[in-house]
Amino acid sequence: MTLPADHIAAGLVIVFEHWGEAAGFVVVVPREDGKADLDGPFVEPDLWRSGIGRKLVDEAVQFAMALEAAELLASASPRAEPFYAKCGFVPMEKLDTTHGPVAVMSRTLIY
Repeated sequence: MTLPADHIAAGLVIVFEHWGEAAGFVVVVPREDGKADLDGPFVEPDLWRSGIGRKLVDEAVQFAMALEAAELLASASPRAEPFYAKCGFVPMEKLDTTHGPVAVMSRTLIY
């Protein structure tokens, strides 16, 4: 996956390293409505189910809070929805996209 250069330049990308190599990343994008969008997490397939995705989401939550976002939103495929639920997200609505159905999920950020 290619990251948008403006997200990198703005410091919105969190990278997880494993043995000195990039093993995964997540992007937190602030919105004008006081919320933030979570893009990812993306983890190298051979490291799935190792806890890296959860660590990336935890870091994204902390980053979104530092941005003073009230809520963190994620678009979850049916396969990813249980993961996000375990990370404290709740479903808000279902959408049909060109990539298939997704659940828009939300996690309220408490300061």
